[in-house]
Amino acid sequence: MKKSRTGSMVSQEWVQATRTYFLDFLHTTGFPALPRHGERGLMSAYPEWLIMLIGVLAVKCKEKTYVGIHRLSTRYWQDLCGHEVTCPRSPRVSSGSV
Repeated sequence: MKKSRTGSMVSQEWVQATRTYFLDFLHTTGFPALPRHGERGLMSAYPEWLIMLIGVLAVKCKEKTYVGIHRLSTRYWQDLCGHEVTCPRSPRVSSGSV
């Protein structure tokens, strides 16, 4: 089984500093804030900048799988989101339920 590199490539401080730099970059370049709610209902549960920032984190960590990216994003969720985004709720199904 391949050993996970999830925590070895970045630190909490790196994530926080990168988030600040990334948001400043988007603001400076005039990146448009895409609407989160469309005419037909919920378009996206999270802002576009957060999805892009998770992508930056995945590239930095050389993570290629969805499971690995999920592991990274949940590990650094508070540092990625700050106070702008609420924490996701992940329903867990116990193995004994029908």
